[in-house]
Amino acid sequence: MENKIVNQTTTRFACLDNVRSMVIFLVVAMHSAVSYSGDGGWYYKEGSPEQLSLFGKIAFGLFQSFLQAWFMGALFFISAFLATKSFKKRGAAQFLKERFFRLGIPLLLFIFIISPFIYFVLMGYGSGNIFAKYIHFLTDIKWVVSSTGPLWFVEALLLFCIAYVVIRKYFPNRKTIHSFNTMTIVFVIIITGIIAFMIRLIAPIGTDFYNLQFCYFSSYIALFVMGIILGENNLFEYFTRVQNIKWLYITLSVGTIAWFAIMLSGGAAEGHRYFTGGFHWQSLAYALWEAFVAIGFTTGIIAFFKKYVNVNNKFTELIAKNSFGIYFFHPPSLITVSLLLKHWMINPLLKFSIVTLIAFAVTLIFTYFVRKIKPVGIVLK
Repeated sequence: MENKIVNQTTTRFACLDNVRSMVIFLVVAMHSAVSYSGDGGWYYKEGSPEQLSLFGKIAFGLFQSFLQAWFMGALFFISAFLATKSFKKRGAAQFLKERFFRLGIPLLLFIFIISPFIYFVLMGYGSGNIFAKYIHFLTDIKWVVSSTGPLWFVEALLLFCIAYVVIRKYFPNRKTIHSFNTMTIVFVIIITGIIAFMIRLIAPIGTDFYNLQFCYFSSYIALFVMGIILGENNLFEYFTRVQNIKWLYITLSVGTIAWFAIMLSGGAAEGHRYFTGGFHWQSLAYALWEAFVAIGFTTGIIAFFKKYVNVNNKFTELIAKNSFGIYFFHPPSLITVSLLLKHWMINPLLKFSIVTLIAFAVTLIFTYFVRKIKPVGIVLK
């Protein structure tokens, strides 16, 4: 990810492109899961937690909790790692210029074109004709600044990149790091979890500031910094050594058991959501659990892909080249598929699975052809 969700693959970092492609698919899956579980924030919701069976609540809860814990952080990690390569190649001025173009323009396009289309055409919000709705949208600053949708990631990434340039400028002689071992990873997990707990004392899970959910930013920043450190110190091969695959298995096994323990002993089964924030042991435990999954799973999955999925073929290249476009266009595609199938009454878990696959395929096809239009292809490169 050349500091964006997508960029041209290289043989050496094909595993990163493939991790990113998997995460983009999971982004579609996450938003589809919100639609049918009713738990989380998304434009269209068809289900609610009260309508789910016990198995459905557990399945959606575990799936969404695990994804939320690591997948966006993994994108920040990959972006940061490749940012160091881009900065070294271009220098500060050209790096920022390229970031503003490749991140800023898609962000503006989403805010002023895709979001109004979703709000006023697909969802039918507001009164009056489309033109009147759009004028109201433009004149209401609250509408505009909160209409980033999934492109909040691009907004945050742009801010992180600016901060990186500032730090490089004022702290040019940073200490060289020669290793990133297990003790370092454990230390990062603990610090990340404690900071997340402290943030959630004032910004619990479920709150946002103009679509930026600061309750999750502890792990985002930690993984971005990790990516910078590994990139600047050429530790990619060290980080992706085979023994780090253990983190994948540890987070899947221990993480699953710990999630059930926190949910059951913390009162979540009775409807109490103390884990979302506040001065509760459940909030601290969940924050540490999220940090454990965020750092551990990201470490393990990238090491796993480096060992077993470090390939670049026609299929992986197709997904990699179009992954940012999929991320950009998936909201209207997913909502459209969901609306078309809203009268199809089947099990929510099955419907979520089917809608995810259809929406991803539709968005991939749409993105593939739209990117052939030269101006669009340049912006969504």
